[in-house]
Amino acid sequence: MKPMIPLLALALLGHAAISAAAPGFPDQPVNLIVNFPPAGLTDLAGRALAQAMSEQLRQTVVVQNRGGAGGAIGVAAVAAAPKNGYSAGFVAVAALTTLPQMREVPYSLDSFDYVCRTFDEPVYLLVAPDSPFHTAKALVDYAKAHPGKLNYATVGPGSLPHLAALDFVGKAGIEMAHIPYQGEAPAVTALLGKQVEVYFGTSAVASSHNLRRLGVAAQERIATSPETPTLGELGYPVRRSILGGIIAPRGVAPAARQVLENACAQATQAPRYKSALKTIGVSWAYSPGADFKSMVLADAARNRLVLREANLLIPSSNSQ
Repeated sequence: MKPMIPLLALALLGHAAISAAAPGFPDQPVNLIVNFPPAGLTDLAGRALAQAMSEQLRQTVVVQNRGGAGGAIGVAAVAAAPKNGYSAGFVAVAALTTLPQMREVPYSLDSFDYVCRTFDEPVYLLVAPDSPFHTAKALVDYAKAHPGKLNYATVGPGSLPHLAALDFVGKAGIEMAHIPYQGEAPAVTALLGKQVEVYFGTSAVASSHNLRRLGVAAQERIATSPETPTLGELGYPVRRSILGGIIAPRGVAPAARQVLENACAQATQAPRYKSALKTIGVSWAYSPGADFKSMVLADAARNRLVLREANLLIPSSNSQ
């Protein structure tokens, strides 16, 4: 989605009134919980934003990594944090939109205030550089002729790449076995070592390991990889991207929440932040809190349909 310029302009103008809106906030460091381990896409993007927000807030924004359980541990930590504005989360939202529908977690979509969206990275259908598959059609044709023989890797059950894979498998009418890994590094190692034949991941990992891009789950071709067709072009209408941004425990004082939202709006415009995203291969995006929440809710509803089709909904969620 393209940034909403009028809303962004209002947020930027609102920054000038931060002191009047919330006197004294923040007067100490702000903790930013990242729901994945260090050095991954979410962590690197979060650290870049934390630095830019520190300059806007005139207080240090301290990154705290709480990885594990597909991102659920970090999200749970945000839900349980004090509601004073000094604790927020920088998260990839699959832990919000997918995991609560697959297993019991100590939070729900209503456990949070939504501050801002800060990145939106489409998922690619990837194979090893020496793979016999040079097109998505060739892969699909093989999978149809050999049901269940191909394996695909993701960074874990309920991750956005897992949802993209389920969506693709359903739209293509094929069978592939899911092999989950505890992170991107072991998943790519398995792909390069031929333990799996397919990986669903980002353009950044494709560039780092010279992986072949067979398609992208986006509405239109991506400027940084214009030769890669969209899966929709190829007859598989799959659109999936890793959506990320800032959330806070529900119930933060409106004035403090507005300070954080205004700081995020300013920080996402900072040349240093945009440059950092470009370096790590992540697509820039911005949306204010209300729009971010709407995106998360829509994503959760769409994921529900895919999970139901794959028979992965937990009983309590299936009955809703």
